[in-house]
Amino acid sequence: MQKYSRHLGVPSSGGLRNSLDDTVSFLKRLRAITTLASIALVISGTPFTGRVGAAISPPGGPFVSPRTPGALAVSPTGALYVVDASRDQILRRGDGGRFQVVAGDGHRGLTGDGHAAIDAKISVNQDSALVVTSDGTVVFVDQGGRRVREILPSGDIETIAGGGREPLGNTTLSAKVVSLAGADIVNALATGRGGQLYLGVDGVYRLSGGFLHWIVGSDSSALNRGFKGFGVRPVVQKDFDPAYTLAVDGKGDLLVGGGGTWSLYERTVAGALRFVQEDRAQGGYYAAMATAPDGNVVLAGGVHGLAWFHPSGAITDGPASVLSGLLASPSHFTPGEGVAVAPNGALYLDADAGNGFTNVSAIVRVTAAGRARVLWQS
Repeated sequence: MQKYSRHLGVPSSGGLRNSLDDTVSFLKRLRAITTLASIALVISGTPFTGRVGAAISPPGGPFVSPRTPGALAVSPTGALYVVDASRDQILRRGDGGRFQVVAGDGHRGLTGDGHAAIDAKISVNQDSALVVTSDGTVVFVDQGGRRVREILPSGDIETIAGGGREPLGNTTLSAKVVSLAGADIVNALATGRGGQLYLGVDGVYRLSGGFLHWIVGSDSSALNRGFKGFGVRPVVQKDFDPAYTLAVDGKGDLLVGGGGTWSLYERTVAGALRFVQEDRAQGGYYAAMATAPDGNVVLAGGVHGLAWFHPSGAITDGPASVLSGLLASPSHFTPGEGVAVAPNGALYLDADAGNGFTNVSAIVRVTAAGRARVLWQS
């Protein structure tokens, strides 16, 4: 129940009417989850046994073929989710290898809150971040709508952040009164060890209890006096603006890729700010991050390919042989905007022929043993 009450928060200036509306919305969602958890049903061919706390996959719609995959995420049950920018849809890959729509009717727009996600209009692109929480809720960035939205296990879609007029700052604000437009557009999402949801914007915010809590980053020019580029200065708040990529390691420390130098920085649980690594090649950067079950963070994309960030602070490069020779020449695969790690340690990577680093669009799985397989190719 805690998860599904986290967005109610405290009534804003809308008063009693808004409070009642929020309560009715909460009760509808709770009833849907209770119904799902109390009867046996089949979702995407997988029986649900009614165990309280079990992750549930949202019901799906039609089966389609991906067009332009971007961000990737894996659920606690191992299901792969994909942002498809060309379709303006969120897809799920089933056990049989087919891709099924779980959000978006294929028409770009912003509709559907409180109703079935497969009938809603969403607006996503290859920068639209995606995560799946421990209970199976799918959270994504609706870039066109300037919102963060979630697909509940019941199959309904809701806005959980954005849509208001208040600018973000170094403070705490109700998530639905803030504006996520312009410089404040959400670039990244990540979940913490306790299920917390983090947003990478101009800085990093934690979403809990219906509120956005500032964590790190600032636009203040006063905090930017030491900025000299490429890791030769003391780390300051400004280095975390914008937070293009984001992950939480096994210690609970925030790893942030961004700033004007495309470098990696860390904000520890204790609040210390630390420089990790500079951009190792002009124009190259890690385009995506994902936390593995062992607490390491997988870094993927750009000219770097694959690497692992360890909670100790060390970074080790992934073996080039994992992806070399995966596709017949002259095709070559370089990870793009998406990386995800399954509970069993398998990696999922995407590539888009339009990103400048590869000449093929594909989704690849790399097992924990290092064996790579193409799951989809355009």
